[in-house]
Amino acid sequence: MTDHELDVDTASRATAPGTREGEVTDRWNTPNGTPNGGYLLALALRGLAEEVDAPHPLVAAMTYLRPARPGPVTLEQSVLRAGRRVSTARSTTLQDGQAVTHLVASFGDRDADVGPDVELGSPPDLPPPAECRDPGLAALAGPNGPMTIADRADYRLASPPGWAQGTPTGDPTQEYWVRLSDGRPVDRLALAFLVDAWPPAVADLGHLAAVTVQLTVHLHREPTTAWVACRVTTRHVVGGYHEEDMEIWDEAGRLCAQSRQLALMV
Repeated sequence: MTDHELDVDTASRATAPGTREGEVTDRWNTPNGTPNGGYLLALALRGLAEEVDAPHPLVAAMTYLRPARPGPVTLEQSVLRAGRRVSTARSTTLQDGQAVTHLVASFGDRDADVGPDVELGSPPDLPPPAECRDPGLAALAGPNGPMTIADRADYRLASPPGWAQGTPTGDPTQEYWVRLSDGRPVDRLALAFLVDAWPPAVADLGHLAAVTVQLTVHLHREPTTAWVACRVTTRHVVGGYHEEDMEIWDEAGRLCAQSRQLALMV
């Protein structure tokens, strides 16, 4: 156990078979004034990982049922199938007896992978982090209070995002470097958080506020470097709902994680 913020704020303890207790903190709040969806995913995924006899989360799909708030949570968990290569389990996060999120995740041993590697994509085309600029997200406030999530990560961009300067570009795509601000290494748990740690891509369409309906993340490998390069984009907005795709690459040019979420513009 470390004193890194992500480890402290995703900790939970078993209180009965299939039940864990944890605490959602206000250190991960979005501009909406509610805890970030990636943080909630990391909290539930970590608790589920401690119940499953497999070392690595492979894929995690979380549905967000209602807004969470800082305070105690209960995690109700069960293993759906314990397989030879893949085990699958579920976890429901409850506050005040109401379900807040529902997670289904599969686990395995990525160190035992023996299949081929074929990469047809390419990492973001960014200058090195030392040559990029801090966009100053920590100084921005949302409509419902401080955006405390911006204090949890360091971001570097080749140029400031248009929406942050009051001039949305109309292109909901962003590439940037990120690392955890307290020096914690980026592992699979951190990747689960980081896929949702940037303001919504539709901010460059003039809509900074969005709420996640469902988020699925594929966790391929752990980065070998402190900084990771991200590409986030939206290509379809339908009736106020939009998809958001994220890729996370390490400095060695290896894809580490990817995700897709459905979100509602508010």
